[in-house]
Amino acid sequence: MNRSIGSQSFRIAKSILNKGIQVIVLNPGDLATIYQSLKKTDKEDSLKIARLIQRFPIEELPVVPIPNDEEEDNRRLCSEQENWTRQLTQSKNRLHSLFTQAGLTHITKKHLRTKANRETSVTLLPSRYQKEAERILKVLDLVEQNLKLIEEEIKEALKKNKAYNSNNHVYAWVITSLAIMSYMGDCKRFSSAKQAAYYVGLVPRVDISGDSAYYGRIVNRGCHSIRRVIVQAAWSLVRCQHGGKIKEFYQRLYPKKPEFGITNAKAIVAEIPKELERKARS
Repeated sequence: MNRSIGSQSFRIAKSILNKGIQVIVLNPGDLATIYQSLKKTDKEDSLKIARLIQRFPIEELPVVPIPNDEEEDNRRLCSEQENWTRQLTQSKNRLHSLFTQAGLTHITKKHLRTKANRETSVTLLPSRYQKEAERILKVLDLVEQNLKLIEEEIKEALKKNKAYNSNNHVYAWVITSLAIMSYMGDCKRFSSAKQAAYYVGLVPRVDISGDSAYYGRIVNRGCHSIRRVIVQAAWSLVRCQHGGKIKEFYQRLYPKKPEFGITNAKAIVAEIPKELERKARS
């Protein structure tokens, strides 16, 4: 039994499974007996887990499904896309800071979105900033090229699964489809649509006792890879002309902002669990 989650843990679990031995991987975040312990050593943790297994059946343990090779490849692709996207943002921010340092405050980030606009904008910089700007431009060209290659790989991966292969080629939804496919699969392991939404973590805290019912803020736990891209995809739908049900819900909820303190982000996040539930049912 392995209590850690990660590629190394899954590799060890698969090696043991190949020898015909039963293996389950546990989510350490849901093992209160481990993270609340005052004495934390591998020997002590193993003893606590062994006692836990004796008391509870496997069905009641926080088991993490072991992904197959294809799912691991897709998850690694999600991670790579996130890494290159982060580098793209950092490089653009660095380039924009050069314009700010040079006093060219009329150049905003929207002027740095495309390669042609960046090259035109850089010519406005004083000579003392030119060399660094040119190096940043080379980095941006490389990062954007890699992101295009990754996008093609993602589309090829989605073609293998009919449930996720659609005619929607908007970049945000291509990435979102891959993340959901990689971490949630066909959603058959979820007993209900609400359980699928809870897996991602975009649900409010609920405290109901007797006649009192309290719904708090959105929980911080959940699948980071899905949370990250699905919020971006929701924003893209809200801003586009044909946003479907998500845009309709947002426009219905957002006017209540002054009265109920609903921010843009809250309005976006409120609709995402509903969309996940619809996806899980389909």
